Amino acid sequence: MEINQIKSEKSIQKNTYNSLKIAIWIYFLLWIFEGALRKWVLPSLATPLLIVRDPIAIYIIVRAVYLNVKFRNGYLVIAYIITLLSLIYTITFGHGNLFVGVYGARIMLLHFPLIFIIGAVFTKEDIIKIGYVLLTLNILMTLIVYLQFISPQSAFINIGLGGEGSSGFSGAMGYFRPPGTFSFITGLASFYIMVSVFVFYFWLSKERISKILLISSTFALIFALPLTVSRTAVGGVILVGVFAFIGSATSFKTLMRIVMTMIVLFLLFTILQKTTSIFNLGTEVFMSRVDTASEQSGGFQESFLSRAVDGFVTPIVRLMKLPFFIGNLGMGTNAGAQMLSGSNGFLIAEDELSRIAGEQGLILGGGIIILRLGLALGLFLKSISLPKEEKLLPMVFCGTALFSITQGQWAQPSMLGYSVMITGLLLASINIKLKTE
Repeated sequence: MEINQIKSEKSIQKNTYNSLKIAIWIYFLLWIFEGALRKWVLPSLATPLLIVRDPIAIYIIVRAVYLNVKFRNGYLVIAYIITLLSLIYTITFGHGNLFVGVYGARIMLLHFPLIFIIGAVFTKEDIIKIGYVLLTLNILMTLIVYLQFISPQSAFINIGLGGEGSSGFSGAMGYFRPPGTFSFITGLASFYIMVSVFVFYFWLSKERISKILLISSTFALIFALPLTVSRTAVGGVILVGVFAFIGSATSFKTLMRIVMTMIVLFLLFTILQKTTSIFNLGTEVFMSRVDTASEQSGGFQESFLSRAVDGFVTPIVRLMKLPFFIGNLGMGTNAGAQMLSGSNGFLIAEDELSRIAGEQGLILGGGIIILRLGLALGLFLKSISLPKEEKLLPMVFCGTALFSITQGQWAQPSMLGYSVMITGLLLASINIKLKTE
C-alpha cells in the first residue's frame, strides 16, 4: 500500500514538473538555434533576439516558485544580494545607465537560478533525452560546419548577424572559423564539447542507445573538430575525455571498455584521415593556427595550458589593485559596450574574471568570483565522492562544467546559455539517487 502511494506521489510530481521541463527544453533549443534565427530566419530582429531566452528564464523561475521546487540555496541568496547591491551602486555612483546595469544584472538574477532548477527537476531520463537530441543534432551541425568551411564568406550560409557581412572568424591559411548555427565560434565550440560529454558517456557506460546513432555522431564529431579551427573546441573535448576516463576507471571491466573506446576512436580517425581530403585539409588548417598561436605565446604548451592558468592568476592580481566598489555593471558585455560607447569591443576585459572584477570592484566582484569558484569546487567534490557505479555521468559533466563555471564568458549569451545547461545537468546527475529514493 505504501509503495503504491509513493509511486503515485512520484507520478504526480513528474506530471507537475512537465511545464517546467518543456520550458527548459525551449531554453536549450534556443541556445542552439538563437544564432540561426538572428542570421537566417529573422535577421531584422537580430538585436532583440539577443535576449530571446530571458523571458523563458523568467517563466522558469516564476513557475518553479509556484510549484514549490526546492532550488533556493545560499549560492542564490549571495548572488542576488551582491548583484542587487552592484546594480544600485552602478545606477547611483557608476555609469548611471539603467538599461546597461539591468542587462548586466540579468546574468545572475535570471539565468544563474536556472542551474539549480534544472538540477532539482531533471531526472536521469531527462538527461539521457538531451544526449539523444545532441547526438542527432550533431550530425546536422557538422554538415552545416562543412558547408561553411568550404564556402566563401560571401555565401548565404556564412552570412553574419542581421543578414549583413559574414559570420566567420579569422582562422589560418585563408580559412575561417565557422560558427555553425550560433552567432560566434564560441557557441559552436561549446556545442561540440557538450556533444562529446554524451559521446564519451554512451561509449563508456551500459546505457542503451542505437549503435548506428552513436557511431555516426562520433564520426561527425571527429570530422568536425579540425574544421572548427578552434583550439577551445579541441582542448575542451580532450579535457572531457580525461574526466570521462577518470570517472569510469573503477574496475577491470570498465578499464577494458575504455580500451575498446580508444580503439574505436582511433579507427574512426584513421578512416577519416585515409578517405577524406577535406578532413586532412581541416587538420592542416587547425595545426597551422595552433603553430601560429604557439609562436605568439611562447610554445605549444603555452597555447593550450597557459591561457587557462592566466585566466585565473591575472584577474586575481588585478582584482587586488582595484577600488572596493566600481559601478560598471553591464559595461563588460558587448551589448553594454554598444549602448554606452557605440563600440562592439571590450570596454573592460575579454576574460571573464577580469570582467567581473572591472565591473564590480574588489568587494562585490571578488564576492561573485569566490561564489563561482566555491560552486565549482563543491560540485566537483560531490561528484568525486559518489559511489563508483554513480560517478561516471557527473564526472564527464565536470570535464567541461567546472571550466564553464569558473572561466566561462557569461557576458556572451551563447556561453551563458551553455554554462547554465551544462552546470544544471551536472547538478541533476549528482541528484539522481535522491530523486529515485
